Amino acid sequence: MSRKIISYLMLLSCSPILIFANNFTVSTKTNLVNKVASAKPGDTITVANGTYNWGQVSLTNNNGNATSAWIVIKAQIPNGVIFSGGTFLQFGGYHLMVTGFKFANGTSGADDVIQFRNSSRSNAVEAYYCRLNNVTIDSYNSDTAGCQLSPPAVTDTLNRWVCFYGKHNRMDHCTFINKYNGGPTVAVIYDSASYPGGGFSTYHLIDSNYFKIRGWQGGNEGETIRVGLGSMSNNDGFNIIEHNLIQYGTSSDPEIFSNKSNWNTYRYNTIKDATGSITMRQGRYNSVYGNFILKTTASKIKSSQFGIRVIDKGQKVFNNYIEGLNGNSGKLEVTQCPIVIFSGQSPAVGLNPSIPGYYSADSSIIAFNTIVNCYGGAGIQIGLGKADKGVSAPFKPQGLVIANNIINMAKGQAIAIDTTVYPTATDSFSGVSNSLPVNYFAEGNIYGAPSFGFNNTTGFANQTLTFGKRTNGILPPPSSIAGTAINSLNYDSLLSGIDALGKKRISPYSVGAIEVSGTGNIVTYPLDSTMVGAGTPIIPLPVSIVSFTGQLSDGSVKLNWKVANEVGTYAYAIEYSIDGNNFSSIGQLLAQDKTIYYYLATLCANQNNYYRLRIVSEDGSVSYSSAILFSNSTDKPVLSLYPNPVRGNMTLSASHIKPNAQMIIVDILGRTIKTSKIENGMNPINVEGLHSGSYYISLIENGMATGNIPFIVQK
Repeated sequence: MSRKIISYLMLLSCSPILIFANNFTVSTKTNLVNKVASAKPGDTITVANGTYNWGQVSLTNNNGNATSAWIVIKAQIPNGVIFSGGTFLQFGGYHLMVTGFKFANGTSGADDVIQFRNSSRSNAVEAYYCRLNNVTIDSYNSDTAGCQLSPPAVTDTLNRWVCFYGKHNRMDHCTFINKYNGGPTVAVIYDSASYPGGGFSTYHLIDSNYFKIRGWQGGNEGETIRVGLGSMSNNDGFNIIEHNLIQYGTSSDPEIFSNKSNWNTYRYNTIKDATGSITMRQGRYNSVYGNFILKTTASKIKSSQFGIRVIDKGQKVFNNYIEGLNGNSGKLEVTQCPIVIFSGQSPAVGLNPSIPGYYSADSSIIAFNTIVNCYGGAGIQIGLGKADKGVSAPFKPQGLVIANNIINMAKGQAIAIDTTVYPTATDSFSGVSNSLPVNYFAEGNIYGAPSFGFNNTTGFANQTLTFGKRTNGILPPPSSIAGTAINSLNYDSLLSGIDALGKKRISPYSVGAIEVSGTGNIVTYPLDSTMVGAGTPIIPLPVSIVSFTGQLSDGSVKLNWKVANEVGTYAYAIEYSIDGNNFSSIGQLLAQDKTIYYYLATLCANQNNYYRLRIVSEDGSVSYSSAILFSNSTDKPVLSLYPNPVRGNMTLSASHIKPNAQMIIVDILGRTIKTSKIENGMNPINVEGLHSGSYYISLIENGMATGNIPFIVQK
């Protein structure tokens, strides 16, 4: 997809033109507070260049709404306004953009440096549809020990640099340098105060930021981005963390990203020479894909760097590229491998407020990842006996899927199972075979390593792996892996048909994150400091089509699609085809800053009806959704299912099916879960007894499968 670079000045002028918009310049805290309070949508309040020590700055505006023009609060020139001393900023209201400021060589004590709300009081005005852009925070720590590369002699005061409250806020193109005191650099907070949480979903977007030098913190509370809290980890987040660069981190906290809520997405981030990992710590049904996790040969970071930790149920980890990680130099340590899958202190079938710790990684899928030139314990580690150092976690993860990964270990083994609670079963470090998790399933994985790890190699094939010369920041995989993935199309809905570079996959797919024969433009690759952070060009990110489905309705099809990251999107064109190849436009809906759209399309008789979306960005670039098929032919069955995902009950709509047809529910491992008769019309289905995860409904007519439809069960 082509992307047009938009300059900083164009960004501030992209709002609707308002004849009566006002511009104000201020140089005192009082004037800034008053002008923001009275500003109308379209107004701009400019802080004159200078260095200011204003203490608490609390900004409130109640004049905007979710779709009004921006009220812009900006520095006269980017980085021309420097806040130091004890300055910290809080702002609340609708559609406020705070941009261009720098916080340097100061401290906010125990207060957050920037908060998306106007105060720390319980009745604070929170931020909605607001944006923090082009801001730098440099060496703004709450003690005076200096940046530490070894444990400091004093205890830090905990504080966060940016703290999200409210909903639908964005932080982009900001730079964070040299944070070494305790507390996450960025935190997303939920309002619910009791476990397991019941606050509203937040829908924040954190993108295109640069996090440089996370100094030694000494233990917990050293995360770069934390999304949620353990005490509220059952909240649904729907936050997106993407296109961020994290570089040169030495904190002893094992969590660079710490997830503690449900339904979040971590994608296209680059973690380079930074201690720790992307950690699904608490919270469920999160997606981790398209990330680049690298330790370079020039790295001066001596401590261990590891990749992705998978904890709690329903996590999806795919299309990630992991290179050069040193784990912990050959020891089998559960937290320090490229990918680690955890057992639980409590079974993941329910939440137990008395154990807010680890839950087993049930129904998680680890697929199409590339692990290259890593060393340490193992490429993929399944922790069956413990959750962390010395922590007993006897509940094995159930229903794991490990598929079509490529694992190349310079030292160590391809896959290992931690058997702490099984004293008679040991790994290759001590010589006997291991026990497997319950309902463990593996297929299509290729590895090259000094050893495998245990004696059951089902789903893993050994191969000499020679990667190519570095291109676009990665090592291209060997051409021999082209087309080697097993059951490629079973994973198409997971991958959306693309690889980690954004190129289209060619069926049958290559194993790993990179499609050897992929077509189209390279969209994503490892980031560097010229691409993200304060002062870098603003590049519109593509809208994400979360789902695109349709239901039959009186000879028509009601199309509906759910989107995320609708930033810089102009319109959705609905396209139609009878052959699935040649499409023409049949309608258009302008983007309206919503998450769900509907369109009623005509259904032509006696032929196939394909529908897809053409997404048009404000810069003119175009992308497409996958196509969905409906038939109005009297000899072909048509199925539709709603709601999907489902909790409890759903309805299967069926037409043109033969008498005595049956419906079979099949899980991701191909096991039949339920069989029942199906008729033309509406068929209610109860799935209350099913565990969370992915399933298929297959239609059986005269003993043959004639159609299927996937669905997801949520708890």
